[in-house]
Amino acid sequence: MEALKSWLEQQFEERHVEPNSSVGKACTYLLNHGQTLTRCLQVEQAPLENNIVERALKLAMRQRKNSLFYATDYSASIASMLTSLIATCLHAGVNALEYLVALQEHRAAVFRDPAAWVPWNYQANLAPPSPSFFQSSAIPACSGLPFHSTMANSRADRRELTS
Repeated sequence: MEALKSWLEQQFEERHVEPNSSVGKACTYLLNHGQTLTRCLQVEQAPLENNIVERALKLAMRQRKNSLFYATDYSASIASMLTSLIATCLHAGVNALEYLVALQEHRAAVFRDPAAWVPWNYQANLAPPSPSFFQSSAIPACSGLPFHSTMANSRADRRELTS
């Protein structure tokens, strides 16, 4: 970088570059702001671009703009929370849908210890939910044939959450 700086200064001294030309202005800018422009070279393995940060900020700005059109402030805050969770899952390399399903299936454990259920370490805490938590029921489908779904029993939910 020192060689570049001395070469630029030499171009001005020997009048190879006109100071008022576009090349001269670019050289002057580099000479005046050289230290801040080369700051990334002072830290070993510093990234030369910040696309990850810019994408994260763009996501937050888009969510803020979209939240203006929600019916209530509460629904906008829930949407912002979900957007943040999904973005965190993507950054951690976790399937967001599987993560959100796991949070719902183990919500009592999530309320007891939220720090254990962050996207990058929740899989260590996965265990099958307690059998009393779910009850199977058949729901008639449009064709008249039943299909099975898992419905949470609200009393069991309350017992699980309060224990």
